Amino acid sequence: MDLKTFADNEFDPKKWINKAWSTSGNQEKEIFVVNTVTRLQLYMKQLSNSLDETTTQIVTSIPRVLQDASTLQLEGALLQQKLVNLEEQVQGVEEQTGHSIKSLQKIDQLKSRLENAASTLREADKWVALATSLEDILEAGVPTQKEKLMELGEQVTAMTASLEALSESSDYEMKRMQLETLYNRLEAAISSPLIDALTQMDAERTRAYASVFRGMSRGAAARVCWRRAAAGRRAAGWARAHEHSLRALTRMLAEDASTQVDWLTSVLKSDQPLAELVRLYTDLLLSLDPSPTKIVTANFKMCQTPEEGLTLLIDLKTDIDEFIDCIRNVIEAPRPSKDEVPQSSLRDLGRALCAPLRALLPRYTDLQTAIFLGYLDEPQVKQEDLLEQSRALLSVAERSEVWLSTAYTRGKKIAGTAIYPFYAPSVEAFTSAVSSLISGHTRRIEARFQSAVSAGRAAGVLCDSFPASLALEHAAAELLDRLAERQRREGDEDDPKTDNPLLDLPTMLLDAETRQQPRTSPPSVAALRRARDTLKGLARSILRHPIDVQLEKIPQLSVWHNNDALSTDLPDFALSPQEYITEIGQYLMTLPQHLEMYLSENQAPWQFLTELCTHTCEVYAEKILNIQNMDALGTKRCLTDIVYLSSVVEDLGSSITPALKNLEKSLRAATPSQNE
Repeated sequence: MDLKTFADNEFDPKKWINKAWSTSGNQEKEIFVVNTVTRLQLYMKQLSNSLDETTTQIVTSIPRVLQDASTLQLEGALLQQKLVNLEEQVQGVEEQTGHSIKSLQKIDQLKSRLENAASTLREADKWVALATSLEDILEAGVPTQKEKLMELGEQVTAMTASLEALSESSDYEMKRMQLETLYNRLEAAISSPLIDALTQMDAERTRAYASVFRGMSRGAAARVCWRRAAAGRRAAGWARAHEHSLRALTRMLAEDASTQVDWLTSVLKSDQPLAELVRLYTDLLLSLDPSPTKIVTANFKMCQTPEEGLTLLIDLKTDIDEFIDCIRNVIEAPRPSKDEVPQSSLRDLGRALCAPLRALLPRYTDLQTAIFLGYLDEPQVKQEDLLEQSRALLSVAERSEVWLSTAYTRGKKIAGTAIYPFYAPSVEAFTSAVSSLISGHTRRIEARFQSAVSAGRAAGVLCDSFPASLALEHAAAELLDRLAERQRREGDEDDPKTDNPLLDLPTMLLDAETRQQPRTSPPSVAALRRARDTLKGLARSILRHPIDVQLEKIPQLSVWHNNDALSTDLPDFALSPQEYITEIGQYLMTLPQHLEMYLSENQAPWQFLTELCTHTCEVYAEKILNIQNMDALGTKRCLTDIVYLSSVVEDLGSSITPALKNLEKSLRAATPSQNE
C-alpha cells in the first residue's frame, strides 16, 4: 500500500475508499471492509514501533553531541587567543621594519641627489667645453666642409641637450641666454651659406646646414632661408623671362612644385612641406616685379574690342585653373606622412593667384555693357516708320534671351557665379537702354495719335499708331518675360559646394559685402513695366477713339426732345437706329478682321473686343444719363439704339453691361406704351 497518499494535504478519505473498492474486483463489501481495516491497523502499529525506536535513538545521542560541541567551543577560544598573539607580533615587526624602510628611502634620495649633483657637474663641465668650442668656431669662422658641418650639428645638438640637463641649476637662465646668443651668432653666420646652397640646389651642403639648424631647434629659420632662396631664384627667372604673362608664370611655378616638396621632405626634413610650398607661392605672387596684375592690366589695355577683352579674361581664368589643378595634384598626391594644409593658407594662395582677375572684373561690366549696347546700334532700330521701328524693338526683345544667356555663360567661364555682381550692372544698362528706346518710341506714337486727333482725322484700328503701339507693348512684355526667366534660371544655378578654398570662387574674387548682396531685379524693370502699362493704355485709347468720338455727340443731339406729337405716336418698328450708333456698330463689327492683322499668336481678338464692348456700354450709359429733357419719342429712339448696340455686342460674343441693362429697363418703364 502506498502511504504517500495519506501524507497528501488534500487527502480525501471518500475518494481513497472508492478508489480502493473499484480495484477489489467482486469481493463482498463486509469482507473488503474487514480486510482493509485490518491492514490499516497493522500499518499503524508498524509506524508506531518505528517512531518509538527513532525517538529512543535521538534521546540517547543528545548528551554525546552536547559534549562534542563544548569541546569545539574550547578549541575555538584557544585559536582566537593565538590569533591575537600573532597580530601583536606582526605589528611589532611592522614597526621595526618601518624605521628601516624610511632609512632606506632617505639613503636612496641622498644617493639620487649625489648622482644628480655629479651629473650636473659633468654636464656643467661639458657645457663649458662645448660653449668654449663653439665660441672658438665662431671666432675662427664657421667651416664649409660637409664633414665639419655635420660635426658642428652634433655639437649644437649636444649643447641643446646639455642645457636641458642643467634646467635645475641655479644659473640655468644665464646659460640659456648665453646659448641663445651663441645660436644667434651661428645662425647669422650660416644663413647666407645656406641660402647660397639652396639657390644652387646643392643637396649635400643644404643637408649639413639644415642639421645645424635642427640642432639649434631652429628648423623654422632654415625654412625661412629656403623660402628666400626659392623666391629669389624664381623672381630672377621671372625677371629674365622673355614673356611676362600669367600663363608663363604659373607654368614656371608648376614645373618645380613636386621638386620643392621633395626637397622640403628629404633635405630640410620639414614636417609640413605642403604648407611651406603654399606659403612660398603666396609670398612670391605678392612680391614679383613686375606684378602679374600689372602685366595683365597692361595686356588688357591693348585689347581693341570688347570681344578681345572677354577672351583675355577667359584665358586668364584658364591659366589660373591650370595652376590650381597642379597645386591640388601635389597636395592630394599619396605620401607616407602627408601634412594638412591650413584652409587659411589655401585661401591666401587663391586670393593671391586670382589678384589679376579680381582687379579686371570691374572692367568686365564695361565690356559686356558695350556688347549689349552694340546689339541696339542697328539701323532697323532707328527707323522713321512707326510700325517698323516697333517691330524692330520687338525683335530685340525676342533675341534678348539668346544675348543674355550667351553673356552669362561666357561670364561663368571667367568667374563662375561670382560674375553675377559684375554681370548684373551690364544687364541693367542693356535693359535701361531698351526701356529708353521703348519710352521714346512711345512718345512718338502718342504724338502721332494726338496730331491725328487734333487734325480731325479718324484714328482707331486703321490708324498707323495702333499697330505700332500694339507691337511695342508686345516688345515690352516680351522683354519683361525674358528678364524674369533669366533671373529664375540664374538664381537656380550655383557653383558646386566644395571644402577646398582654391575652388571657392566667390571667396577668392569678391569681398564679404558683395558676397552677401541678394540677387534682385534690375531697377530699370520697374520703368519697363510702366512703359508697358502706358503702351497698353495708349493702344486701347487709339482703338476706342472712333467710338468715343461718336459717343461724345449723344448729349447734344436734338433728336431726344422737341419732337411733334404725331411723330411720338409712331410704332417702335417704324424707328431705325440713328447714325451715331450705326457708326459704332459698323466699327465694332469690322474689328475682328482688322485686329487679326496685328495681333500675335499669343493675343486673341476677343480680349480686345470684350474690353471695347464693355467700355462702349459703360460710356454709352453715362452719356445717356447726361441727356436733358428727353421726350417720349426720344426715349423710343434711345431704346432702339440700345437694342441695336445689344445685338452688335452679342454678335461679337459679349453682352451689355448691367448699368446699360438697368438703364434700358428704366427707359422702357418711362415710355407711354409700357405704362398702358
